[in-house]
Amino acid sequence: MRIIIPLLSLLASLLLGACNGSEPVILNTVKNGTPAMWKVSGTKPGQIGTAYMFGTIHILPDNVEWRTSALEAAIADSDQLVIEVLGLDDTQSAARIFSRLAVSPGQEKLDARVKPSLRDDLDRIVDASNISERTLNRMETWAAALSLASAQTKGLGLDSSGGVEKKLTAQFEKAGKPIEALETIESQLGYFDKLPEEQQRQMLTSVIEESGDSQQAFEKLFNAWMTGDIDQIVTLTDTGILSDAKTRQYLLVTRNQDWAEQLDKRLQHPGTSFVAVGAAHLAGPDAVQAMLAKRGYKVEKIQ
Repeated sequence: MRIIIPLLSLLASLLLGACNGSEPVILNTVKNGTPAMWKVSGTKPGQIGTAYMFGTIHILPDNVEWRTSALEAAIADSDQLVIEVLGLDDTQSAARIFSRLAVSPGQEKLDARVKPSLRDDLDRIVDASNISERTLNRMETWAAALSLASAQTKGLGLDSSGGVEKKLTAQFEKAGKPIEALETIESQLGYFDKLPEEQQRQMLTSVIEESGDSQQAFEKLFNAWMTGDIDQIVTLTDTGILSDAKTRQYLLVTRNQDWAEQLDKRLQHPGTSFVAVGAAHLAGPDAVQAMLAKRGYKVEKIQ
């Protein structure tokens, strides 16, 4: 099963924007969950800070309960929240940044960037997206793929306005605790922008080919997140767009290495951080907490 659309909800916090008013479909999802969480603490001189690491999903169905007593205790124990990106509430600014990176002169028409057998399906997806063909033709391939994937997710009645990060941010703001980010909007989009064209076209192909089963794919990945089933998350992401070595390096491994470096520096100061990032970044051998363990930190799975 190709899972590029739901996988984006574990990878990119800013790509799934406000809902377009679609009625939510009935999703077969777990209603009460225990998403995975770890505690990271130092074992060497200078490693004096602590971090809770919580894998998130950037879009949520209605009427699901992902908060637990262990999660609330970790939040209460934390001095600050660290998320992927700040500034997403300024949708106009985010849209300007996206347009600046997404639109380039001299692009081929979008249907020329996929094999002929997929062009009828592409036309159908474009028509359903409410994005003009002219706009998509001016976009680089990664941006067109993400725009169409976002439109399909909105078709499920899902959006990022009620995602985990939004709820955690509101909670820390209410408590008067600082909120910081690991990336800027530009840097997060930049990872997609730097993908070689071949990998960008693979993304677009995946969006088209999976358009008929995005609901089933989302349910499967969401349920793995809700139950804290890291092995299942690894299995699903390994068979998706991250199965391509170059794409995995650009979208996951390089970012995880950067985040591990940033968190290592934070952990050399006193205090406790609650780190909430997409769950794909905390799964498998390239997980951020696994990289911190290699630097000598003690990593405990506490949920």
